[in-house]
Amino acid sequence: NGPLVGLAPGSIWGTKRWPHFADLATGLDDARFVVIGSAGDGTLAARVAEAAPGRVLDATGRLSLLASAELVARCAALVANDSAPTHLASGVGTPTITLFGPTVPAFGFGPLAPRSESIGVEQLSCRPCHPHGPAACPLGHFQCMRDLESSRVLARVRNLLAPTSAP
Repeated sequence: NGPLVGLAPGSIWGTKRWPHFADLATGLDDARFVVIGSAGDGTLAARVAEAAPGRVLDATGRLSLLASAELVARCAALVANDSAPTHLASGVGTPTITLFGPTVPAFGFGPLAPRSESIGVEQLSCRPCHPHGPAACPLGHFQCMRDLESSRVLARVRNLLAPTSAP
């Protein structure tokens, strides 16, 4: 019934949380989803589940780190903020779209799995504003994550899920 796509909408740094995961799930109407993260990410998972009824498994707060890595390994792709699930996906080789806001891949924390990409709003002069992600946007506008359009991320995920030709 379609590819299994992992979604990791949480982060301990609030400014690293992309607010459009539910829109992404709505746009990927041919996919099934598993939302991973801590127990504190349950509200974010519920928003995704509301957007894609019957196509979302909420695994937030239910798995150990090792079990989360195994689940990510079973996904066709992972979409995550610049946070721990990106690194799990790198470790198990799951293609990943990592969303960068207040941080940038040049800090050395981007995805390493084959066919992975990093996406951000590159033209903002205020990026990067912090090595890890501040508690709040220093300028109060949160454009780095708010203005990262779901249509842009959706196009990248669709491309990642497209069948590849054998070498």
